[in-house]
Amino acid sequence: MPLPSQRPRRPIVAPLLALLACGILLLGGALSGPVDAPARAFGQAEDGSPAPVISPVGGNWTLLVNLGPDTAPTDLLRPLDAWVTSAFTFDGLSKRFHTFRRGLPALSTLQVIGEGEAFWAFVPPDRLEGDLTFWTQDPGVRNQTQQLHPGFNLVPWTGQSGLAVSLATIGLPIRRAYSWDPLRQAFDVWNPDLPAALQVDFQLEYGQGLWLDLSSSADWEQS
Repeated sequence: MPLPSQRPRRPIVAPLLALLACGILLLGGALSGPVDAPARAFGQAEDGSPAPVISPVGGNWTLLVNLGPDTAPTDLLRPLDAWVTSAFTFDGLSKRFHTFRRGLPALSTLQVIGEGEAFWAFVPPDRLEGDLTFWTQDPGVRNQTQQLHPGFNLVPWTGQSGLAVSLATIGLPIRRAYSWDPLRQAFDVWNPDLPAALQVDFQLEYGQGLWLDLSSSADWEQS
């Protein structure tokens, strides 16, 4: 699974793919298999109830979040059985990955994906052939407090959508924040030590996963 480099660098942004990513996340239509049509992001349904959270899943790596209760990987990822072959969580304290490999219990150390836990999912590239599928969840856990440790932490965002990462992380001893784009298979990096012209102050969306690199421990209250 992608682990960001400690070296700060500005990501290379492909404008056409960036526009496509925005369209996929903001327009409507939850679909169950590889598609070209866009999906609607978290918001308000027509009947006034919370809309489902629709996450695009591409070939290779996708960073997802379990918005429901603690669940075994086989159950949580059942809607993606045709695509996802493995999943990985990360312990920020021990700096170790825990692994789920479908059909290989002897090689799996991940028994449960926790409530509000971020995780990497892997799809063999030939299964989607450059296309996308979508994972739909009901909105669940909100406004969590994340216990963060020095170094890298794999965390969800459970606060409001549309908040800039620079604002959401005020007060944290943060060195860098990394947002993953499953379309480009690349990180967008926010580094508070870089000049403003080199910043990528990306917006956070409810149900998004992130890498955070901290210089010391902290509690992150999300709202």
